[in-house]
Amino acid sequence: MRKYYRFLIAILITFMSITLAPVEAAVGYNYSHDGRLIYSTVGMSVSADGIYTVISDRWTNSSGDKVVSEEFKSPADLFLFTEESGEDVIYIVDSTSNILYVFDGNVNFQYKLRRFEIRPEDFLNNKALLAKIKTRQGTGGEAQSISFTNYLKQRGLLVDDFFDLASKPYEERTADEKFYIDCYELTGVYRSLRPKKDAQGLPVKDENGLPVMEDLIYLCDKNNNQIVILSADDYRVVQVVPAPETVNFAGKVFKPRRLVTDAKGRIYVISEGVYEGIMMFWPEGEFSSFMGVNYVSLSFWDIFWRRFMTEEQIRRQQQIVNTTFTSLAIKNQFIYTTSRAINDTDDSRMIKRLNAEGKDVLTRNGYHDPKGDLIYVRTGVDQALRGPSRFTAIAVNDYGVYTVADEKSGRLFTYDDEGYLLYISGGRGNEFRDLNNPVAICYQGENIIALDAGSKAVLRFVPTDIAVVINKASKYHFDGNLVASSEEWKNVIAKNPNYEYAYVGIGKSLLNEKRYQEAMSYFQTGHDVKYYSKAYKLYRDEVVAKYFTPIITVGVFIVVGLVAYQTYRNIRYKAKDEEAGEGDE
Repeated sequence: MRKYYRFLIAILITFMSITLAPVEAAVGYNYSHDGRLIYSTVGMSVSADGIYTVISDRWTNSSGDKVVSEEFKSPADLFLFTEESGEDVIYIVDSTSNILYVFDGNVNFQYKLRRFEIRPEDFLNNKALLAKIKTRQGTGGEAQSISFTNYLKQRGLLVDDFFDLASKPYEERTADEKFYIDCYELTGVYRSLRPKKDAQGLPVKDENGLPVMEDLIYLCDKNNNQIVILSADDYRVVQVVPAPETVNFAGKVFKPRRLVTDAKGRIYVISEGVYEGIMMFWPEGEFSSFMGVNYVSLSFWDIFWRRFMTEEQIRRQQQIVNTTFTSLAIKNQFIYTTSRAINDTDDSRMIKRLNAEGKDVLTRNGYHDPKGDLIYVRTGVDQALRGPSRFTAIAVNDYGVYTVADEKSGRLFTYDDEGYLLYISGGRGNEFRDLNNPVAICYQGENIIALDAGSKAVLRFVPTDIAVVINKASKYHFDGNLVASSEEWKNVIAKNPNYEYAYVGIGKSLLNEKRYQEAMSYFQTGHDVKYYSKAYKLYRDEVVAKYFTPIITVGVFIVVGLVAYQTYRNIRYKAKDEEAGEGDE
């Protein structure tokens, strides 16, 4: 009877894991070593006080200004910056109203900026750039992009008149002597520090010889075909990066969607419709090169039919060969990126980690390549529900754990620095806490701040009890403290015995302690072939090293003894033969 009940329970669990896990995303699921759906506690969840919308009291500041629904139409990007004081500032840009919203770390609304002042004194060293700067004229369907020089002409001024105002103290300028850039479809926002340079392009240093840093906000002004750089102090325009005019960018349109910068101030940009890779600009705004192009593997039939296409047809199908990036984040000078898969067989490189040379160095030691859902519908349903995960955002924390947002399922997939899937969070639904169209995510400590364009809300995801322990184990492992990591993995197993990767984490600690047999047992339970093979090899070498000398020594003694015995016998029999010969005489 016991065998019968066990068999019945096994069938029931298997049926529930296959049929219920994809539907009941809130219950939580993960993937086993062989790609099966298995029950797992949800990684992160949204509490009632972690939902921020236009109807929230927190979205009205002390002056009575509000984030109204008519203006918060198409939130496109979110970025969190931690200041030297430790206070967080959150920025959100809206691509329809072209407003930059500023919130504090608790997502309390502070203020909003509709336009950005540009002052002549900030461009005296680069007057020629003024002719390349653009601004928006009009609103809604009548909006258009015009050059800044035409904007001046409409106000009855010439370029020289604009720069003549540089000699006039700012406090004495009238409203007619102040000028602004109106962005046209804001799609990205980023804030960072970069080394400040003087008029000759040399680094500026303080009295201690340390470099002076500029605190800047970068905006992707998509339909004005430029990047607008603001001072984080007063939000005035201090630099504009226009469309490149180099030969290798000829025939292309510059439509920046997302960007990040590195410690030296270099700018890395995703431009819509550019398939050659991420665009890199020098801090001065000059285009440098492309990096990290997304090559797609073509099937035999794709290659066959392309042999019969004209050059024009091949050019139109360029997206088959290369795909554009959808998001990027930077951590420790590595750029993490996401992109879309063209087909079901090309979904293993949608997440990348690019080094300075543009090479993908993402570690993929997990049971499966980091690619979101492993099981998905391929045919027979609405196209929006078909195919692999469609990543729209990525965020990385301080110990190498990264999370990607899937707009198809509304889920967040979190991986450690080795590529193991730690947990899955979120999901689509009709409640405010559901994630229907994630467009941007950022880490805030152990929490994740997500911008949902579908519900026009900001959601704060907080780790569940088991995710807190998983995060601790991952951090200890990243720091090299395998003993502490192992203890946390034991706590994970106590909460969820089916969490396979926890056994691998314990096995790594045992492996580091040279307890190879025990490590092999845990790796076997965790179904990690790579680490099991490594432990087995070390165990074999240890056994050989332990018994090699005694075995060889005994073998040598045996051989020496046999040789000595045989020699003794030969001598003895030879002596007997000689005695017998003398007796015969």
